[in-house]
Amino acid sequence: MKNDATRRRLHPVAVIASALTAVVLLTGMFLSVRLGPWEIGLGDIAQVLTAKLFGLGTAPDPATEAIIWYGRIPRTITGALVGFALGCAGTIMQGIFKNPMASPGVIGTSSGAALGAVTAIYFGLAATNIYAVPAFAVLFAFLSMLIVLVIATIGGLTSRYTLLLAGIAFNAIFSALASLLIVLSTDQFEMARKIIGWLMGDLTNRSWEHVQIVLVIVLLGSLASLLYARDLNILMLNEEIAANLGVNVIRSRSVLLFLAAMLTGGAIAVAGAIGFVGLISPHIMRGFVGSDNRILIPTSGMLGGALVVYSDCVVRLWGGGGLRIGVLTALLGGPFFLHLIIKDRKKFVYF
Repeated sequence: MKNDATRRRLHPVAVIASALTAVVLLTGMFLSVRLGPWEIGLGDIAQVLTAKLFGLGTAPDPATEAIIWYGRIPRTITGALVGFALGCAGTIMQGIFKNPMASPGVIGTSSGAALGAVTAIYFGLAATNIYAVPAFAVLFAFLSMLIVLVIATIGGLTSRYTLLLAGIAFNAIFSALASLLIVLSTDQFEMARKIIGWLMGDLTNRSWEHVQIVLVIVLLGSLASLLYARDLNILMLNEEIAANLGVNVIRSRSVLLFLAAMLTGGAIAVAGAIGFVGLISPHIMRGFVGSDNRILIPTSGMLGGALVVYSDCVVRLWGGGGLRIGVLTALLGGPFFLHLIIKDRKKFVYF
C-alpha cells in the first residue's frame, strides 16, 4: 500500500508529466508519418488507417497508401518501440547500480547485441532471413550478460563493481571483434556499407515484420520488469533490507538484468546501435515522477520512444543521407553525460 509521501509524489506532478510525455510521443509519431518528400495530409492518414484497421471506406491512391501503411507507419512504430525498450532498460540499469549515470551499454549488453547483429550480416544470414539479425542480437546480448554475471558472482553473491568492470572489459572486446568483421568485409563494399550504417543506428526501410519483432520483445520485457518493479524499489534502498523483507535478491537482480539485456538486444536488433537514450530518458523522468520504478519504467520508456522518433524526424529533415540516429543521439547524449559528471563531481572520491 502506498504511503502518503508516495501519494503526494504521484499526484499531480507525476500524472501531468506522464500525460504530457504520452502527448509528446504521439505528436512525434504523427509528425514522423507526415514527414518526407511525398506530401501526406491528415486526411490521407485517416483514410488509410480507417481502411486498414476497420475496413471502412477506401484508401487513397495506391502510391500514397503504400508510403503511409508500408513505409512511414512501420518506421515510426519501430522507432517508438525501440526508444521505449531502451528507456525501460536504462531505468532498470540505473536502479540496479543505484547510479543515475548507468545505461544499457554499461555491462556489455549493447556491444554484445551489436556484435551478434554484425555477425549475422557478415555471414550473409541477414540477406536470407529477416529474423536472423534480431535472433543473433538478442542471443549475443543474453550470452554477454550471462558471461559477465558468472564472472561477477562468487559464492552466490554478485558484486556490482565487478559487474561494471567486467562489462567495460567485454564492451572493449565485443567492439574490437565488430571492428574486425568490418575490416574483413571491406572487399565487399555493399556488406561493409550495410554493417557500418547499421552500427550508426537507422530506421530506414523498416517493415511490419520489424514491428512484430520488437513489439513482442517490448511487451514481454516491459511487463515482466513491471512485475519486478517493487523488488527493484527495495533493492535500491539496501540489499540487506530487501532480503529481510522477503525479496530474493539474487533472483530478482538476475531477472532484472536479463530483462534489461533482452530489451536492449531487441532494440539494437531492429534499429542498430542507438546510444544514450537509456541514460537520458530515466534521468529526466525521475525529476518529474520520482524514483518509484512502477511509474518510472513506463514513463521513461515513453520519453525514450519520443527521443528516437524525434531524432528520426531530424535525420530525415536535415540528415542529407549521411546523418544517422545513433550519431545524433550520441551528439546529444555525450554533452548530457558530461553535464551529469560535472554536476556530481563533488560526490566522487579524490586522491
